[in-house]
Amino acid sequence: MDIIPKARLLLLSVLVVYTFQNSVFAKEEPTPKEVVTVLLNAMKNNNEEQIRAVFADNASQEYERWYKRKNSGDRFKSWLESDIINVHGQVIEPVLKMTGNQVVVTGTYKNNDGYSSPANFLLVVEQGKIVSWTMRYD
Repeated sequence: MDIIPKARLLLLSVLVVYTFQNSVFAKEEPTPKEVVTVLLNAMKNNNEEQIRAVFADNASQEYERWYKRKNSGDRFKSWLESDIINVHGQVIEPVLKMTGNQVVVTGTYKNNDGYSSPANFLLVVEQGKIVSWTMRYD
């Protein structure tokens, strides 16, 4: 095979890949609101894998106005297991408001331990994953 057919084959391959990546078949990154909606539905259904999957590896969690450091890394994962997954934590009648990559969730947080409280959560989404979850208080 001489150089011209090889170059044509390479060019054709590049065009096919480019066209596919930029076609309607290419998956677009979900909006922050869509990511948070997936989390809320997973919480409602207590879908452990899906709950874990919406968070970035470096996700963090904190309580606003508390003198507590952020939970991140293994501490975040432990918090997610104990405070959300193991007790089937969920938001009842959630209302979502998105500004940029931030989504505020209000409603009522309930879990199977009998805990219930007004929900006011600020979730930050980057590259299709939740990177921060802040519990806010009025």
